[in-house]
Amino acid sequence: MFTITVTDRNGVMYNGLIRKLMPLECWRLQGFTDEQFNNVKAAGISNAQLYKQAGNAVTVNVIEALARFIKEIDVEVNQNE
Repeated sequence: MFTITVTDRNGVMYNGLIRKLMPLECWRLQGFTDEQFNNVKAAGISNAQLYKQAGNAVTVNVIEALARFIKEIDVEVNQNE
């Protein structure tokens, strides 16, 4: 998925039409579970804030993959010393 910003008017194609992503979909793209989203939504957080929270989140599975890659390189470099 490309970067979605507040000022963009981007969406996804659905049945030949462009529609805006729902807050839940944005949270899913960031790796959150539906349960996590529903807990925050139940606290009375507005959709605008839900979009912002999703946008400000760090995608954990991507960071985890990068950390594993860096660790592999570190192990390889240390073995060659």
